[in-house]
Amino acid sequence: MDVKSLPEFRFCPYSVKYPSDSKELLPADDLITVNNSSSWTYCGPLLTLEPCNLPSSFNTWAEATISGSIKPPLFSFLAYVHDFLTKNKQSHYWLTIRASNGSDEFDTPRWHTDDLFFSPLQPQINHTRRQSFFSPITNLLKTTGTGQATTNQKPSAPISPYKHQPGHHDHHPPSTPPTAQIPSISPTPTNWKLTTTLLGPGTLFIPPAATHLARATQQAAKNDARAADPGHICVSVRCVGCAMAAESVRARLAAELGRHGVMQASVGECVFFRVGEEEGAVHSEPQSHGDRIFVNVVPGHEVDLRALMAKWGMEYPRAWCVGLPLDIGEGEECLRDVGSQI
Repeated sequence: MDVKSLPEFRFCPYSVKYPSDSKELLPADDLITVNNSSSWTYCGPLLTLEPCNLPSSFNTWAEATISGSIKPPLFSFLAYVHDFLTKNKQSHYWLTIRASNGSDEFDTPRWHTDDLFFSPLQPQINHTRRQSFFSPITNLLKTTGTGQATTNQKPSAPISPYKHQPGHHDHHPPSTPPTAQIPSISPTPTNWKLTTTLLGPGTLFIPPAATHLARATQQAAKNDARAADPGHICVSVRCVGCAMAAESVRARLAAELGRHGVMQASVGECVFFRVGEEEGAVHSEPQSHGDRIFVNVVPGHEVDLRALMAKWGMEYPRAWCVGLPLDIGEGEECLRDVGSQI
């Protein structure tokens, strides 16, 4: 299946089987429970789908987090993922398994498009060399649409609003908002993902016919929130102002997009969907008052994923888990993180 031919999102059925057995698995919902909310992440080459070859941190995480085994349904999904990625010339990924207990956190949908991981490779243009093809006079005398040269035409806008004025301190343009995107080595980076749910309800999607309108509604809501506080450029992951703006956008989108209906993958289906504000699928976590195990796969070129890990100060490849409970005695627990280089 060539990703170039796929729409914003598509539900893809896959067979839930044991890796080395052709027998169909029985539904695992009655056999698996989540002990506590936590996640396990791996970033590296495609895993070997054999229990003995998984990173050791996976077993540490699974034993502390889950009652029952998720390996059979997980391997079934990953077998499909590996085949899908191989056909699209990808051999590395960012894989996250997120287990969570039931809550009312998503009783109100959180409609959004996922952010881009990688920005396309931009061709470098030497503007100085390009201008050198023209004489200084030609550069000054730009022709208009009528072919007449103009020498005294005033620019429609100042070259810079931060012009230095005598007697005043130097002014600098506002800093660019921070971004988590990694410049890709490719002009067409892998800004899409595959996801599934091993336990609990699947992710909600706005139907294809309304996706374009939903993205426009999302952008309008974000623009209004930014316009309400134009001087706010955030560099903190714990910003109360950003959290309040996000909740405002969430409430507005829940009200405006609810009339379009929703689509949801069934058991034995995964979802291909694109990310980014321009082409991404508009989706939300589902209402879930019971246990849920969600799997997220972001493919990427090895160099791009190495750069992403390096940005966060981690080696590549690597696997780690977050949110595991640690017994510190007298019935008390704290959270611990476990990670290791592969």
